[in-house]
Amino acid sequence: MSDNYLKKDYERVQRKFDELMREGDIEVIEKKIEALDKTPEPGPIDKIWIDIYNDVLNLKKHKKNED
Repeated sequence: MSDNYLKKDYERVQRKFDELMREGDIEVIEKKIEALDKTPEPGPIDKIWIDIYNDVLNLKKHKKNED
């Protein structure tokens, strides 16, 4: 059963990552990171989202610099 939850979580994160790569604006992503960083005691899920947003942000900036 936990494999099903893990698979669903993976799919959800992958969909969000793909969405951010397609539609996410750099400034919007930076604001989301700032908001999550301001959380007094971020939980493990918040830390995961911060990592994901940072990864997407780095990829988008790298892609923008290549263009």
